Amino acid sequence: MIGAVAVLLGQLLGAGPAVARGGVLPGAAFPLVLDVDMTPNPVCSGPVRGRVEIYDPAAAKSGATVEWRVRAGEEQLAGGRLDMGATVGTAEFSIPYDRVPAAETALQIDARIAASSGGGHASGRYGKVWRDTIRRGCDPVRVASVGDSVVWGQGLDHDQKFPYLTGQSLGRETGRGRQVMDYAISGAVLDAPDLPAGNNDADCLRTTEKQDPDGDGEMEFGEVTQQTPDVFCQLEKAGAQARAGGYGLDLVVINGCINDLDPFFGIGAGITPGSEDLPKAVRRECSGVGAAAENPAKDVPYFSGAKVGYGGRGMRAAIEKAHSLPGHPKVLVADFYYALSRSSSPVPVKTCSVPGVTGARLASCRGALGGVAGRYEQYTQLANAAYHQAADAANEASTDGAYAVAADGLFTVDNALLTRDSKVWNTPVTDPAFPLRTRACPELSATPAQCLTAAVAHPDIAGARQYADAFLLNPSVRAWFGLPRQGPRARLHVPGSARVGGEVPLSVTVGGKPPAGYRYHWYFGDGTQQETSEPAVTHVYDRGGPWLPRVVMSGPDGGQVLVEAGRALVAG
Repeated sequence: MIGAVAVLLGQLLGAGPAVARGGVLPGAAFPLVLDVDMTPNPVCSGPVRGRVEIYDPAAAKSGATVEWRVRAGEEQLAGGRLDMGATVGTAEFSIPYDRVPAAETALQIDARIAASSGGGHASGRYGKVWRDTIRRGCDPVRVASVGDSVVWGQGLDHDQKFPYLTGQSLGRETGRGRQVMDYAISGAVLDAPDLPAGNNDADCLRTTEKQDPDGDGEMEFGEVTQQTPDVFCQLEKAGAQARAGGYGLDLVVINGCINDLDPFFGIGAGITPGSEDLPKAVRRECSGVGAAAENPAKDVPYFSGAKVGYGGRGMRAAIEKAHSLPGHPKVLVADFYYALSRSSSPVPVKTCSVPGVTGARLASCRGALGGVAGRYEQYTQLANAAYHQAADAANEASTDGAYAVAADGLFTVDNALLTRDSKVWNTPVTDPAFPLRTRACPELSATPAQCLTAAVAHPDIAGARQYADAFLLNPSVRAWFGLPRQGPRARLHVPGSARVGGEVPLSVTVGGKPPAGYRYHWYFGDGTQQETSEPAVTHVYDRGGPWLPRVVMSGPDGGQVLVEAGRALVAG
């Protein structure tokens, strides 16, 4: 998601000095460990071979040498010195099998400026720590993630992102360990029909991206917004890496289509051509149906994903491509959350004042500000419905059983930007990735001001954890990985018809009877929720939908079961 960061840009840029989490100045993060690859990890036999990438433009400018280390607790497993001849320096290491712990063990990787040989200066302080794990094992759960900034985890450290957390939980619950490969990038469109030429995904393997300095398809600088590689290209690269590594994937976590519409000027303000009718636009971009022969947004004078993402393939095609990767993985489509809602603070007028938005467009944008939050709520519901339809259609056409699910993070309107229970970044300078953006955005981004504030309105640490925890409740995910049930097989009953403004009854049964002894957390599908001690509730919908109700049943032993309605409600 690239444009929603502009929603409160005017007031947020005055939010205070450029400091990161905990009041630490961005420079204290450097030398910054940009990425660490360890293969294989978990390891069945032989050594773990690793590669560490260190990012420090200032060190490169001065020709400094850095010292880096890989530690498990107080034990150093690897380390060395690296002359910074470029802004990104790379060093390789090897950890012998007999030094690899049998059980999952936390690793810390960090770096500092080395003392000069002539004694001119002492060693510097160690920069920000990269955290990972290492263990022995022969059959890890392998997860690939593809998508835009939501799946990328804008603003988060790599071990805080929900695809990583999902893989970690699956690895622990199955006892297999995990390996997570992230091919997502902030700003990615679902499909750029003209990129590469002829929409030939195989040609993606011949392209290089400045956000991917080591060329492995994983975007080390994915924090820097760019519309490509699109999701189909990301899948192509994930498949190529799997084939080259001789492994199959178990799960693909995927999302997409918000940038194809243009997150702020399209979804929010509705001034990007083709976005005025939001249901029609979502059907075109998320479902791949209804594009005109010519892109009406191709020449808009402002930064917009709609320039390259208009039309093209929808989510069903992406799901089917994901399942075709080596290993024929299961596919989890991550439902969108509430970035903005009617519970958020008002959107300031200066949000519309960006380069290229002038005259009638500027007036239209300012006139639309009162409806931005409502349109975001509508987009969330429409996009998630499109995701579910795509997963259902892919499963129905499958010859090897159901393999796809659109899984929800159980977010509500009160988790949106500047709300009472917000679970997104509310300022542009407090997220863990802000130090990286202070250096990388001026160097790599065509829109550095927007890039610097990119984390705003994306899930924060608690939001990412909520996504992962909710995914592990999903019945399909639990069945795919052989995880035990944590409660009874229940059914959520919804009426055959509903009326806007009228009371809609919902109830849960087990074996045809109301269950006893549970707490019920109802998610009505419209961004609202309610907790009860009874297995029945009523709810009033203020719009037509579609709404997909869910309920989480919590037992006295702490076990939880997610129950989803068999079909969406549409109120008349």
